[in-house]
Amino acid sequence: MKRSVLFLVFSITITLSACTRVREESRVPDYTLYGESDSVYAGSLQETPQESTAPVVLSVPNEEKDTAEKLLESMCLEEKIGQIILARYPETAEEAAEQMSAYRFGGFTLYSEDFENETPESLSEKLSRIREASAVSPFIAADEEGGKIVRISKNPAFADKPLPSLASAAAEGRIPEFAEEMSAVLNRAGVNLNLAPVADVAESRSDYIYSRTCGLDYGGTAEVIAELVKNLNERGVMCCLKHFPGYGSNVDTHTGIAVDRRSAADFESKDFLPFKAGIDAGAPMVMVNHNIVEVYNAEMPASLSPEVHEVLRGLGFEGIIITDDLGMDAIANYTDSPYAAAFLAGNDMLCATDGAKCFDDLLEAMKSGDISEKRLDESVMRILRAKLEYGIM
Repeated sequence: MKRSVLFLVFSITITLSACTRVREESRVPDYTLYGESDSVYAGSLQETPQESTAPVVLSVPNEEKDTAEKLLESMCLEEKIGQIILARYPETAEEAAEQMSAYRFGGFTLYSEDFENETPESLSEKLSRIREASAVSPFIAADEEGGKIVRISKNPAFADKPLPSLASAAAEGRIPEFAEEMSAVLNRAGVNLNLAPVADVAESRSDYIYSRTCGLDYGGTAEVIAELVKNLNERGVMCCLKHFPGYGSNVDTHTGIAVDRRSAADFESKDFLPFKAGIDAGAPMVMVNHNIVEVYNAEMPASLSPEVHEVLRGLGFEGIIITDDLGMDAIANYTDSPYAAAFLAGNDMLCATDGAKCFDDLLEAMKSGDISEKRLDESVMRILRAKLEYGIM
């Protein structure tokens, strides 16, 4: 193990670039209230944000910590900035390789269209070009939740049938089997980060998020999420709980803002239960939503709110906090620079449809002193440790 770790450090050190990059024009794709509803069941249970001061403490082996620290020391500013960006996979493999070479992104997110007309072999060849262009092995991410959201398994080249919903797996008591099926689909596609499971709870079948949930109450959802995270970790699958602090009955933030007026007591006794259970089970990543949660910050969406991130850290979460897609309409009306604002709020990674724009804005914020390199190092360290822990590097 020591020999392999030392070899990894040596290999990455000599691979890292001299921190020059080619600037290119990148494509920019197109892209209320918490109300009363008929309950399916009785539930069981401003200004620019300032930098988060949450400590970096992760429970990973000492060798992995040492490796991550040595790698961080060898990285220049631009490489560090690239690591905190999870960019939208572009139209072609050539563009993806060029962007990776120029910006050193932490990874790419692939959507349904990126798996169309592909086979495991053809996709593997495309992804290998990204890895060859990167100094630090990237996240290859997708939303393979099961049921309504199946980016990969809807393609018959990657699965005999689409992955069933989490609700059906929970109802049938098949969470270990569900985790195994999910793992097989991800591995076949070369995806090493699944932006799932949904840990939200909806109290009405008419709620936007309902079809993506377990379909259970808060306590039942907590049990399912804990079991799923445990089973995914046993299979070496990196997952992401979403959408903290809990989506509830809010409207779709892809198309507009949602305002959540529930009390802190409601969140603490209900919505937090599944997230806390998943965190305790070892979830390495949590995604924050774009709802305005008035009890924590009435001026900014949760993804831009330092208060929401402090609450998440207060639950004992030491892993990677990631935003939902910052290209959503819910964000556009609140800041001209969502990327810097989201990072300053306490996110470690930023989901960016326009990765180049994200990089440029963050670099400008670093040069102006709005973001300190110490703060950047904290997030990059979390990312590097997770990549080591899950064998991505």
